[in-house]
Amino acid sequence: MTKYFRRKVIKFLTYFFIVFASYIIQTTPQLLDWFGVVPFIVLPACICIAVFEGEFAGGLFGFFAGLLCDSASETVFGFNAFVYLSLCVLAGLSTIYLFRRSTMNIMLLCLGAVLIRSSLEFFFGFILYGYENLAPFFYTVVAPQIVFTSIFSFPYCIFFRWLHKKFEPEETRE
Repeated sequence: MTKYFRRKVIKFLTYFFIVFASYIIQTTPQLLDWFGVVPFIVLPACICIAVFEGEFAGGLFGFFAGLLCDSASETVFGFNAFVYLSLCVLAGLSTIYLFRRSTMNIMLLCLGAVLIRSSLEFFFGFILYGYENLAPFFYTVVAPQIVFTSIFSFPYCIFFRWLHKKFEPEETRE
């Protein structure tokens, strides 16, 4: 096993444990509960992985994290896996072809991903079934959940940037 391959294996195992720990923290009852709003802290972690590691690794971690979130979600099984996979691949591709990897861009990508995921869940879970008086629910649950999740994007961005630089060989660092 070469030194480069060993470093890659350790890096991706570290990412796996971070995503899994984020999932456990996210699904632990009343740990991050803030007035009945629980953030999706797994999604910003996967977006950061996609930004720093590319669309393929980001897509794999997004799919894995989506399956984890599907196991504890009230949505159709596979919804989160498909959405997380799509969002992570788009985030990885957009940082390759469109954006720099600045902290503000990563935070905006996380905000956009959370906004898209929450909007899709709100549409397919509530609007499509014809529930009435959804505006109070949106303003008291969905919107605070988007804001609360976006707050976690900054520490994840800083941490994953540090972790990416730590595991990259000196000759390939930016």
